[in-house]
Amino acid sequence: MVAKSDLQFAGEFLIEECKIVSVTGQVYDIVELVEEINVFENIYTASVSGDIVIKDTTNIVQNLPIIGEERLILKIQTPQAKPEPETTVDFTLSPLIIYKINSQVGEGENAQIVSLQFGSVEGFRNQTCRISQSYSGQPSEIVEKILRDETYLKSKKTFYFEPTANNTKVVFPNIKPFKCINHLSNISNSQLNNASPSYLFYETTKGFHFRTYDSMCREEPKFNFKENVGSQLNEKGVVDVQLNLDTLVDFQRVSSKDTIKNLTSGMVSSKLITHDVYHKRLDLYKYNYLDNFDRDIHPDNGEATPIISNAKDPDSQKSLTENEDTKLFVVSTASGYSFEEGGNYPYQSDNKNQTLQRRLARKQQFENGYILNVEVNGQTFIQAGDRINLEIGATSSVTDGKDDKQLSGNYIITHLRHTFTKSKQLKHKIVMQVAKDSGKSNPLPDVGILQSNQLGPEKNLAKSIDVSAGYSVDQGYVDGVI
Repeated sequence: MVAKSDLQFAGEFLIEECKIVSVTGQVYDIVELVEEINVFENIYTASVSGDIVIKDTTNIVQNLPIIGEERLILKIQTPQAKPEPETTVDFTLSPLIIYKINSQVGEGENAQIVSLQFGSVEGFRNQTCRISQSYSGQPSEIVEKILRDETYLKSKKTFYFEPTANNTKVVFPNIKPFKCINHLSNISNSQLNNASPSYLFYETTKGFHFRTYDSMCREEPKFNFKENVGSQLNEKGVVDVQLNLDTLVDFQRVSSKDTIKNLTSGMVSSKLITHDVYHKRLDLYKYNYLDNFDRDIHPDNGEATPIISNAKDPDSQKSLTENEDTKLFVVSTASGYSFEEGGNYPYQSDNKNQTLQRRLARKQQFENGYILNVEVNGQTFIQAGDRINLEIGATSSVTDGKDDKQLSGNYIITHLRHTFTKSKQLKHKIVMQVAKDSGKSNPLPDVGILQSNQLGPEKNLAKSIDVSAGYSVDQGYVDGVI
């Protein structure tokens, strides 16, 4: 955490290096030309990306020239007494790749505004090579081999990984590296977090990550942001920098909680049929959201409550989680255990019965749970995948507490945009999307809202409803529910 005495104002930043290296090796310092820099991180994307806006007063686009193959050396820091790698956006040892001149807008006779789009060098290399090779061992170890291999990605960046528990043998027939890693994500089980199969591979400004949702949820919240409800001045009447850093500048709830989507995606329940072509055997596996809820780790772990109820449908007498036919997976596989002489085969060629249903359900829980778009004052050590806490005030007069019980709590940062603005006012802000897969209020009821014996005769139902008086049990509905 940055001490307030180290900063003059919230969102302060320092561009230590910003240089363009041409294809001929010519280096051009553009620090003084920078108007704005945007850096994007996403836990569902393998590499970082961004754009830089410059006020080109020297016509470097034509003179260098910039053709979309340049290197961008970039280093930005949140000022503090003792600089550390965690507090710096540092692309000096592994420069970014400028691949597109996004726009050119004239500004007088002597300048033009130019937007240059960039991405990580590993993302660029991924487009230029394919893997035709077999690997064996733990998936996390194979991911690192692909990442470091001089033939492929050649990455020198820090690699943060969660060890996998399973061994595998894979053959990649002419496939791009990131797609190979994505396949390994799909078949991995965690060694540390209840065999969680929810692995993601992504890059932040601090390096590459190969980890599960569960590992993100286990971390202590790195930051606590509180909704701005008052003055940003301290008791002496001076702007409190730390208070500004901890303030939730703005937030907006994203539309979510689509029950139909939850059903069709397999989040609530599903059925998996595996066909073992070697043993000529069919196996059936069922997934139930509520049965797995306590097995998974959640951002509000210890206080988390399900976002799906156990209420029974009055007609079928089944809860949503008991309708596994809503999503069906059929997988043809060959159990290789008999392929090895002696019957001892330590590798799992396919473990979809352990990964597929739970993995897809887990992903959907975060994509259709509680999702907010949030803006805070910038700090360079915030990154995608971090667990943060939000304190959001209740808007209803009938609530019994100061905070909104549903919206407040711990979240995982899924998407993030660093914006460094230099043109009008030196300012670093972060706009991010955060998500959590569970509630933090009273548990949902275990009984059905509508009971068949509470429904009146179907033919009389329409006549019995008086919209001016509200609904009652006698009219076929439970009072106060609908």
